[in-house]
Amino acid sequence: MKRISMLCLLFLLIIPAFSLAAVIGPARVSLIDGEVMFRTPDSDEWIPAAINTPLDEGDAIWCSEDSRAEIQLADGSLIRIDENSQLDMLAFEDGFTHLHLASGRAYVRTSQRLAVNALQIDADDTTVLPAARTRLRLDMFPNSQEDISIFKGSAYVEGNGNSTRVRAGEHIVLEEDRSAVLALNPPDSWENWNMNRDRDLSRSARSKSYLPEELQSYSTELDSNGRWVRVPEYGMVWRPADINSDDWAPYRSGRWIWKGDDYVWVSYESWGWIPYHFGRWAVVSGIGWCWVPPLRGDVYWGPGYVGWYRTGGYVGWTPLAPGEPFYGRRHYGRNSINITTTTVSNRNVTYRNRNVRGGMTVIPQNDFLRGRVVAEPAPRKGSGPISVSVSIGSPRLQPSRETRMPIIKHTPPRFAPPRIEHRDNRELRQRFPRITPETTPQPRQRQTSPVAPSQQQPATRTIQTAPSENRVNQAPQQQNTPRQNSDRRTAPSATQQVPAQPAPTVSGSVPQQNEPQQRTTNQPTPRSDQSTAPAPARGEQRQRGSVPEATTETKSAPSPRAEHPKRESRPREFKEKKVWRVDVPDEGRDQEPRERGNRDRGERRSR
Repeated sequence: MKRISMLCLLFLLIIPAFSLAAVIGPARVSLIDGEVMFRTPDSDEWIPAAINTPLDEGDAIWCSEDSRAEIQLADGSLIRIDENSQLDMLAFEDGFTHLHLASGRAYVRTSQRLAVNALQIDADDTTVLPAARTRLRLDMFPNSQEDISIFKGSAYVEGNGNSTRVRAGEHIVLEEDRSAVLALNPPDSWENWNMNRDRDLSRSARSKSYLPEELQSYSTELDSNGRWVRVPEYGMVWRPADINSDDWAPYRSGRWIWKGDDYVWVSYESWGWIPYHFGRWAVVSGIGWCWVPPLRGDVYWGPGYVGWYRTGGYVGWTPLAPGEPFYGRRHYGRNSINITTTTVSNRNVTYRNRNVRGGMTVIPQNDFLRGRVVAEPAPRKGSGPISVSVSIGSPRLQPSRETRMPIIKHTPPRFAPPRIEHRDNRELRQRFPRITPETTPQPRQRQTSPVAPSQQQPATRTIQTAPSENRVNQAPQQQNTPRQNSDRRTAPSATQQVPAQPAPTVSGSVPQQNEPQQRTTNQPTPRSDQSTAPAPARGEQRQRGSVPEATTETKSAPSPRAEHPKRESRPREFKEKKVWRVDVPDEGRDQEPRERGNRDRGERRSR
């Protein structure tokens, strides 16, 4: 009996270890088109972003005029934002991702690995929780209108005191105290650009079988930029295709930036996310440098798997070979040593890749801090006066302003985001708490029987406002670009909208002080602003409870910011459905768009 108890205890201790075996890491900027900037929690400065820039909790990314960006989440889901759009990273914790679209518009493509309620996207008055394998767009308009269009899959949506499940082929409009579910509008150039990008990423990739499940979302990227080779020692390994010299080596084209509490590698190679933050590198006879994927169950994101050297005024590093330990400041899998909890007494470490061609890179300390792009290898053994010694962990060098920048370049002031009040990430999370919708939402139908009046006040969401400007309309007035003029869609008319039925209130317990704020009701609970700092404004203060019997249209003050491209007006013969549910095919626009002749000739080319 005692032996059985010990075995049960051992089993319970092993379970958490396996549950932590697949730590994927932060999000990254996977595509940049134009001028894209980002900001970290420890700085109010917007700095230029580069491809493969890691994005952590508290970061924000901004697309300037005539620019676009794509963010890839840890599970492989993609979020794309258009020009004049800002996306805030509110939380990356315990498999849950929380984003906030502060302005503009976004396109979302979730992966098949997305767990239930694992991704939440908030706009100012709308909350969206997409399901796995869903494609949708979220548009914010200067008149406080927010639209959600579902092209494939489904999403749980809260807004205007109501909640519903929106399915493929449906388009929900939320404006002031009015809601309506319509059929999809005709596609515009923004939608076509995203569909073309999706088509490129959906091509069959043979490397899926060579990668652990956690990394299979990146298989197309690896297949497009290299080839797989079977070697006796490691099995299937990947070799980049753009190796153009014998001196090429990993961790050479890019730079180290200070982010969080460590130096993180930012590769300027389009494929340089997975091979530099997962697995190891090896030199194979007759082939050269090859990337060895991590083993299944041991997938850990790392800042850059290298061994460090220090001497005098120089800093150096060597790509780690398979099985070699990584000295880091937290746990990074079975072949790692946490130097914050372990005392390393033996410093006689020999790295296998140090003496191969291009195996060690050494640069002056000032170049390391100022962001000099690495282009030259270190002197080979016996060819120069530089003598280095192994450093346990990354160098403890005081970072400068340039050390935090993924790319050193001058950005004209006209590309900077509008000057709005910087809000603390904790304030945003208080305003937009995590919600937990019902497993089976109530069906959307018109109310047919009277409801007894409640003795309690209805749940409301109060939006506090600044004295004047709308938060999403604070950019200076700009002239419309040619793409804006050709890509204008008219927002649905308020006279065509149908009031949505309020969802029934479900009582729930009040969270304790240290518990995360959650809503487990089909109708949202009040979002309180507990911070003393002023909340971002969206117009005059209003409460969002049940839909009033009569509404009065009010014209908002002129926006100081350029009006965002609106969606095209519906065809004249289109008639709005006067119900919450529109009968459409389940797959919506699952098929990729065909060529549309002159309509797409002005469309921008995707990189």
